[in-house]
Amino acid sequence: MEEEHYEEEQPSLLKRISVAIIGLFLVFLMLSTFLVWGNVGEMVAGWIESETVENGLVELEDYTVAFSNNTYEILQEIYYDNQEHETKVCLFGEVKDTVYNVTYVYQPVIYSQQFNQVVSEACPSETIVALHSHPYGHCIASQQDLSTLAQSKLVNENIIIGVMCDEDRFSFYQ
Repeated sequence: MEEEHYEEEQPSLLKRISVAIIGLFLVFLMLSTFLVWGNVGEMVAGWIESETVENGLVELEDYTVAFSNNTYEILQEIYYDNQEHETKVCLFGEVKDTVYNVTYVYQPVIYSQQFNQVVSEACPSETIVALHSHPYGHCIASQQDLSTLAQSKLVNENIIIGVMCDEDRFSFYQ
């Protein structure tokens, strides 16, 4: 009996490089899809949860935030001036029944600002809304925002927090 020797055919160098490049491209495509869709999903959820200002009012299910004395226009100006990073303001006024009537905007001392974070002095105890901005379309409060709300409620039970994520779009949390 004769032994037959078969040589294993090795893929050419060009074929191996092509397979590697295609594989890397597919991995890149999958990762970028997850990153883009994750961001889009967060923005869609934020748009659903947030409300727009109409005639100076943000009407929510349980309460209304009313802007008077040009406070809405002041907030828009602050938002435009700080689009590259988050900022914070303290809103004063009065709470009557279920209406938070905002009459004055106060800007606390800000220690640092980044695209997705602001560190500032605390709002005074008379604040009715502690408001800060988020990047465009990211309207949902973070866990840190909700923790800050819980701490603020120990000082002022009527305070709410707000997230401004576009020139006319807000989310508020009681």
